Amino acid sequence: MRTRQPAARKRGVRLVSHTTEISTAGITCPGVSPRLTEWIPALLADLRPHTEQTIREYATADPWHTSSQLLDEILPAWQDTDTPWTDDIAEAVAYTRAITTLALTYRDEPTGTRSKYHQQRHADLTDTVTSIGTGRGPVNADLGALAKGPVALHRELDAHPTTFTLLLDGDAWTSLTDRRTGVRALAAIAVLADGFDVRVVASPRVQRHLSKRYPDWTECHLDLTVSRDRSPHTNHATRTVESAWKAIWDLDTEPGKRRLLGNLDAEYARSYRDLTTDHAIDVAEGTISRYVLDLEARELVTVDRRGKHNTVQLTDRGELAVQACLDDTYELVHPDQRRLKESLTATPHRSTSTVSPHRAGGETPTIDEWVATTGDPDEDADYVQWLTDPKNAPPQLHERFGTVAHDDAITLVDDHPHSFDDGRVAYLSHADDETLVVLQWGGPVATLGRLAGALLSEKALSNILTPSRLGREFEAIDAPGQAYPTARILRRGHQVGWYSDDETTYDAWRERITTVRDRLLARVAELTHSNDTAARANLLRDLHGLIASATQLYHAVGIDLTTTLRVPDTDALARNTTQLQNLCGFLAKTAPKQSVYGIHSGYRMLFEDRPAKLCRRLPADTDRDATMDLTMSWVVAGPTITALRDEITTALSAELTTVREAIADGTEHAPTLEIPVVDGTTYPAIRRVIDEVAMTHDVQWTPRERQRLVRRCLRSFGPADTHTACPYDVVVSLLRALNESRTPTLAAVERAAATLPPERFRPDLTPTATKLYATLLRADLPLGRSELIERAGISASSYDRRLSDVRDLDRVTPVQQGGHRRWDTTDPTPHQKTPPVTAWLPPDSDQPAPLLVTYRHPTTPAGPNTPALDRTGRADRSGWDKRPPISIPTEPGGDATLTIRSMTTTNQSRQPNSDAHQHSDAGDHPTDTMESTTHPTTAVATPQTTLPDGGEQQ
Repeated sequence: MRTRQPAARKRGVRLVSHTTEISTAGITCPGVSPRLTEWIPALLADLRPHTEQTIREYATADPWHTSSQLLDEILPAWQDTDTPWTDDIAEAVAYTRAITTLALTYRDEPTGTRSKYHQQRHADLTDTVTSIGTGRGPVNADLGALAKGPVALHRELDAHPTTFTLLLDGDAWTSLTDRRTGVRALAAIAVLADGFDVRVVASPRVQRHLSKRYPDWTECHLDLTVSRDRSPHTNHATRTVESAWKAIWDLDTEPGKRRLLGNLDAEYARSYRDLTTDHAIDVAEGTISRYVLDLEARELVTVDRRGKHNTVQLTDRGELAVQACLDDTYELVHPDQRRLKESLTATPHRSTSTVSPHRAGGETPTIDEWVATTGDPDEDADYVQWLTDPKNAPPQLHERFGTVAHDDAITLVDDHPHSFDDGRVAYLSHADDETLVVLQWGGPVATLGRLAGALLSEKALSNILTPSRLGREFEAIDAPGQAYPTARILRRGHQVGWYSDDETTYDAWRERITTVRDRLLARVAELTHSNDTAARANLLRDLHGLIASATQLYHAVGIDLTTTLRVPDTDALARNTTQLQNLCGFLAKTAPKQSVYGIHSGYRMLFEDRPAKLCRRLPADTDRDATMDLTMSWVVAGPTITALRDEITTALSAELTTVREAIADGTEHAPTLEIPVVDGTTYPAIRRVIDEVAMTHDVQWTPRERQRLVRRCLRSFGPADTHTACPYDVVVSLLRALNESRTPTLAAVERAAATLPPERFRPDLTPTATKLYATLLRADLPLGRSELIERAGISASSYDRRLSDVRDLDRVTPVQQGGHRRWDTTDPTPHQKTPPVTAWLPPDSDQPAPLLVTYRHPTTPAGPNTPALDRTGRADRSGWDKRPPISIPTEPGGDATLTIRSMTTTNQSRQPNSDAHQHSDAGDHPTDTMESTTHPTTAVATPQTTLPDGGEQQ
């Protein structure tokens, strides 16, 4: 889940009054009384057209199959034959069937054109849809049906919650004698708020009545209740912290409850069964429920008991208790003591956009410096750490690393990463359905060990590969419509290793896989610098198998994986032939193993040639022109890593060429495996990054504005005359600009870019000129000489030498104020000096981008009857299995060769490379134990057409 800007609409209950700025847009329901049957049916009737339209956009099949797919998503227990249906489940199923039929069968067909049967059926379906949860539905179910029917459906399908405006009937509420009726109506509003943006309009008289008669509900949802013993002069935040402390202070002898509380979240609910397997909580399974009940009674957590499995999350009070009353080791800390410490310690933060641990000298580290500060695992630091720990990490760090990655590819990024304090540390980050691993290159053996340790770490198993995602018996990964049992799919399809008949349950598998992980990591420590080639080969094989098994599981449960490999000293590595070969060989041998086709391991389909392994495969039906996916995308970052693109491509091409002989000669079918090696710093890559951020945050930039943003970013973050930029700097600048505006202007983005370190912003200028220009961009008013010198932190002589460089920039202009000349920046506007799009493309942008492809080729001898390759390099393979192999040139359809860029290892940046102590890893980096048979017909360079705006046609 990538970080998004706060939306105008959010699920929950909000009060609309003259003191708020909340609108009354959306579906309006007037005269809302305490009697549900008087307004719920009307509300559902108004909602029905929107629900039907949403289902039509979602639908991919007939009404029955579509409703079944929806029920699988919103009501997982509906097909559980071991548990009989309750009334609310039965009514929710009836609702889903009915609304899907109305949406896909009847649509907007006029009533008069229907037969009597269909008219009656339409009326019955409509009654089912509008009476659910009122006690008058198909089985007279209560509000549970409303929660499991329309509320759950819209929570699943709506990208943005639908707005309800409820106008309370004041007389009906104030004259109500039966309090239970009012409680039920308010409960219905709370249930609706779980899936919709509910806005309540009530007069001051009704507000006072509600806060007096229903104090708990109004305090929870409308924040109306004011206790009579509270002083009007007491700070509200202090009152809240005090209430949190009162709820938690006596847990000093309950460390298990404190650990449980500290590992819950206010935004995301966690199931009981996930909590029992979380190593950070370390509480027995039978104890979790008892602890949760106690925390619920203290109003620190809330429990959702509507689904098949109970889930728990923090309340506002619980979140405050964790933040203000617990330290990093889950020990109690009185809020006054914490505030005292904060008042005596200077804050380490210079801006709200950067949060970081306190550093020596009071300086705030940059994002990259923060990442490089790993701590010492031999003392108190972990070998696998959270990249996005909310207590310490800079915000939006996950999005910085995740946005630059191209799906199913190896992305090269010219960056200047600081060397980790301890290279053995790996970072893990998870948001929504995306997981990131960030680690440092240390040779094939060490890097594979770090990657395996992160993917199967206790943090990953406790928070990502959890029982709720995988299932107690891995039933959650069972693909719909598969004819094979789950265990067979895992073993023979995904080729998950270390999963025998004794490990078919989650707990048994986790115990086995952690044992294997620890054993292999111990061997990594022994063999990283060893010259025992045979032992290293066996270890590499086992690590590849462990990582492939892990990534197949991540892929099976719908998690996108990206690994960022940092190479701090690329120049030194490029000068060392052995180290360069190790890096290229690592990528070439590791990336293809992370391939998948449906439920099938791509490596087992294409490359495996051991008979014993080939016998253990599920039959695979390959569609025509089918392609494989990668279970993990790669980003390699280093100062001049893009200069190694050709070497990496060559190594990967040689590896992809070595397919199994039966695939090469056409005896066996297999899909295409494509692994592009992408330069992530070029115009098309930067444009993709901007588009990705715009889509994630719903920024409404026009195509022209996006084009100008790309140009500005290339100018702001790229060395002179290179027409490239570091995408990390682009992402950070855009996210900082989005903190100020929902749709930031070009000037706002450049102003945000000016907050980056001087060596990252405008590297084409001298450091002094960069500081002067950044100071002007950040200033609210024009600045004179003395103010510029002071704010930029430079000397007067430096100012005099570099002023001419700054005043020549297109945004800098002189102004006169009080007879003195000052300097100001103007908003960038299009003018004749702006070069065309093609001026920002790389010099060789007209050459095809190399895209590595592995597949079966047509085997007719070269001649007039040989089918011509199409634009993407694929041939008509209708008769490939009847023809002998031929040789295909690297460039499809001609004798021309690809333009090869010479490798430049000279660092032209102003920032020197970090001193990375790379261990020489001269050992072999073999494949498993297969005999390699080279077939030059299986890898070609596929052209990609460059569009006028600099993008690439896929």
